[in-house]
Amino acid sequence: MKFAYRSRLQVLTFSGYKQLPDWASWTSGLTLGVSLGLLLSGILAIISGVVGLHDIASQTPELLITGTISGLIGSFLFSIVRPPPKHRVADIFGGVFSLSISSIVSSGIIFYITDSVESFDTALYEATVSLTTTALSTLDASQITPEVQFFRGSLQWAGGLTVLILGAAIIPVIGSKAEPSIQIERNEALTLGSTRQAAILNILKIYIPLSFLLWAAFSLAGTGIFDGLLLAMSTVSTGGFLPEGNPFEDSAVQWVAIAGMCLSGTSFVVLWRLVLGKIDELRNSFELRVYFLVIALSAFTLYVFSHDFSYENFLASLFVACSAISTTGFPATITGEWIPIFTVLILLITAIGGMTGSVSGGFNIRSLIILLRLSIREMVRQLHPRSVTRIQIDGKSLSESTVDHTVVLQFLFVSIVAITCIGVSITELDLFSGINAAVHSASTAGPLRSIDGSLIEVSAWTRPTRFLLMPAMILGWLAIFPVLIVAGEFVSFLKSKSRSLKRTAIGMRSDE
Repeated sequence: MKFAYRSRLQVLTFSGYKQLPDWASWTSGLTLGVSLGLLLSGILAIISGVVGLHDIASQTPELLITGTISGLIGSFLFSIVRPPPKHRVADIFGGVFSLSISSIVSSGIIFYITDSVESFDTALYEATVSLTTTALSTLDASQITPEVQFFRGSLQWAGGLTVLILGAAIIPVIGSKAEPSIQIERNEALTLGSTRQAAILNILKIYIPLSFLLWAAFSLAGTGIFDGLLLAMSTVSTGGFLPEGNPFEDSAVQWVAIAGMCLSGTSFVVLWRLVLGKIDELRNSFELRVYFLVIALSAFTLYVFSHDFSYENFLASLFVACSAISTTGFPATITGEWIPIFTVLILLITAIGGMTGSVSGGFNIRSLIILLRLSIREMVRQLHPRSVTRIQIDGKSLSESTVDHTVVLQFLFVSIVAITCIGVSITELDLFSGINAAVHSASTAGPLRSIDGSLIEVSAWTRPTRFLLMPAMILGWLAIFPVLIVAGEFVSFLKSKSRSLKRTAIGMRSDE
């Protein structure tokens, strides 16, 4: 028998306080993820509502009320969880996945209640686009109030920070320590911090100051304080959401955006080494050299073959290349002649994406380097079957498990693109548009271009088409592999429950 009073860890009985049992790892992970997702959207909605208090804004009450309700529900769920001493890897990924789903649903409700969109399914799509930092928005900044613009921008800013923490702070720490070669890779990734908490803190030390730095730079370039803030949040998170008007008409704003997109597509491990003054290590980074080489070659190709050698076309070519490889998706086009191969080039570098450990989506340059060197090694083995060669990056040998992981990641990325392409092609799009939409969704990028270089308006697509793109965005945002680990764990759980029910049913029949 128990009294009504109950704390998080203990319960008061007639015999005194009794320690409550810890929750299972999977229930704790999923519930914590849901609670944090609700808290995230709730806090952002409240802050956005406060932003709108300086003026008579129509959506301020809705933001404050829905944000408070979401925050209270999230706080309650967080308070009742009794986590075990250690969560399993799959359950950590499951928590991140449940965080994304709960945040998308609650943010979708906020978009719908504030009349930012016409239907709830469009609200869910816009919430997915925002959180996953995909530049395929249906919102027109001129049609929504400033506080909703702030909520939209801050949600993508938080989404960029979330995936950065997952990729650069959580996954490396929970990796395997068995093989020496794997330990080398862990040490490389754990430059941000030897523990998860230290890595997250160091990420915040870069992400937040970089956001303020870009805000100040955009404001000084002439965008204004509020529009500069929206641009800074879009740039640092590679979200691509623009304020009202066309801020990139000014070349100074373009240069700030180019610098910001280059930094956002760079690994935060590189940025941390830059902060610590370890310049020599940066010079030896082959991935960093490839990253800037791809930008330079892409911009050079656009500039030269467009047959316009003006300064404006040079700046536009560089802007388009940086926007594509960082998967930021700021809309811009070159001033010269557009040839169809340009669309294919942009689609290719968008699929590649930025560096590992960055906010950008895509397959990432490190994985591409591993695949290229794996292909060379396999061709050499055809000539010398007994040769034993390890794949190296920056003079360090990679484990075979890392190489296998990269091959699996490539297969999964291509599979997601193919399945999404088939789905949207069935609904309304032609084959090229379907490939275009699928690649940009899986890479969390944008905007979409037709073969003649003109920008495609996503809001004109049907609801089923946009709905089919949402899973690809979430998978691409969460780096694909963690989500599939959760899916595999869930399938195993269902199989075990099915076997248990079958054994129970057989036992009942035998008793009869």
